[in-house]
Order: sequence, then structure tokens, then C-alpha cells
Amino acid sequence: MAAKDPLVIDGFASVQAVRHSGKNKRDPKYGQSKTALPAAGEKAGTKKKVGPKVKIGHTVVPDVFEIVCYECGYTFPLRGRIQKTYCPKCRKTLVANEQIIESDWSGRVKTIGTVQVRNGGSLTKAHVVVGNLILDGRIEDSTTKICGRLELGSNASGDIAKIDTRDILIRADTKLSYRSKLRCENLIVEGNFRGTVEVSGLVTVMPGAFLQGRVKATRLLLHEGGGLKATVKIAGKT
Repeated sequence: MAAKDPLVIDGFASVQAVRHSGKNKRDPKYGQSKTALPAAGEKAGTKKKVGPKVKIGHTVVPDVFEIVCYECGYTFPLRGRIQKTYCPKCRKTLVANEQIIESDWSGRVKTIGTVQVRNGGSLTKAHVVVGNLILDGRIEDSTTKICGRLELGSNASGDIAKIDTRDILIRADTKLSYRSKLRCENLIVEGNFRGTVEVSGLVTVMPGAFLQGRVKATRLLLHEGGGLKATVKIAGKT
């Protein structure tokens, strides 16, 4: 079945819809299925004739990560795995530590890696500069800058609105309600979120996700199976 046109909303509207979005090269990319379909004209269960075995070399293509320098803000690709490197622009060394916080923690951390605050953990009076932050605990009285993405779980609480982040992801299986306005460049909803968001770029509601509240954004993508019940304002960039 051909994909339907993406939902287009302008002005203020109260919307509750289930639609399928079209593809857009500028939209956030998600992993594709690695399961290969049968070749055209090939019937399922049909056995191919087996000829002489031929050894074929396989080239493994390394993963490519988008790294944002926490010193100058320059964005560049890093192949293989996230590890200690340097910024091609400002030439500063960039640390790539990963950290998991499961209790009360206060301190300083600066890394292009990911910091996880699990349920029961908290950041209190901390100074955090990270590539990504997974928050399923509490944050308060902290200075937090995220160069990449903030991922929110069901137990996220505290001063979330004060976090300086580029993108926000509401994780799958998350049910979260938050009163203060959240601001970011792009918002991706994979779980259930209720609140007020102001997004300078794209809001994406994935299949099975549900977004409620008030939404202001430049663009909105509502996938088939995703739900939206909100007051929505679509405004172009100024």
C-alpha cells in the first residue's frame, strides 16, 4: 500500500489523528530492518541450485556517530565506536567516558559519551556536559548541557525544563507527564507524553506513541499508529 501524505497542520487546532508520514531526507533517521525479503520472482520455499562454493569476502562497514564538540559546538562524524578523540576544528581533546548513576550524585563530568541516571538515582548540584543523557531519575540544582539528545523515562523528574539540550526523546514504554514547558530543536515521541513543548524544528510521533498537551513547532510528523491530542501551532522559522 502506498504511503499516505503526511499530516499538515497550520494555526491552532485540537487534533486527534492516526496518519502515516511521508519520507523526508531531513527527518530523523531510524534503524531499518535487517531482514531481507525474497528477490523478485522468487517463490518462498523454492530451493536454488547449488553450484561450486565460492569464497566471497565481506567488508564490515563501521558505525558512524555524530559527535558535537562540547568546547566549540562543531559537529563531525566518528567511525567505529565512541572513544577519546579530538575536534577537527578547535583541536581540543574530547573525553568519551560513559557513566551510570544509580544513587544521589553531585560532581562534574564532561564527555561526548552517554550518562545514564537510572530510577532511584539523582543529579544534585552537579555540572554536566555530555553527548547524551538518559534520565529516568531526578535532577535538581544542576547545570546541564547536552550536545546531542536527552532521553526521558517514566521516572524522570525535577528541573528537566532547565536542561540545555538539542533534542528530546520520550522513550518507548514511557508514561510521563510534566508541567513546565520543554524547549528543544527536535522532539521524538516513542512513548506516552503529556505536557507543553516548544520545538524549533520537527516533532515526530512514532507508531504506538501518544502526545497530549500543547505543541508549538515548525513541522509535525504523525506516523500511522501514533496518536495526537493537543493544541497545536505550526509556525515557520523566523
